[in-house]
Amino acid sequence: MVKIKAFLIMLCSITLNFYYGNKATYITFNGIYNAIRNHFKGLEYKRGVLIKWNAITLKIVMVKSKGKSIEDCL
Repeated sequence: MVKIKAFLIMLCSITLNFYYGNKATYITFNGIYNAIRNHFKGLEYKRGVLIKWNAITLKIVMVKSKGKSIEDCL
């Protein structure tokens, strides 16, 4: 309960509104934390990782791994 009270002090604006709109759903600190993180950062984070992953090419890996064989770079 202390963690939740301290966490609420850090929230503001839309995150605080999200908490109060969904607080009946989440009763533990981890539940609240994960819900807020996933709602506000989940898709953005996943999209960023996917963009970085899709940008990786063998050529880029080989340039960053000078001296390694193609097999090692794969």
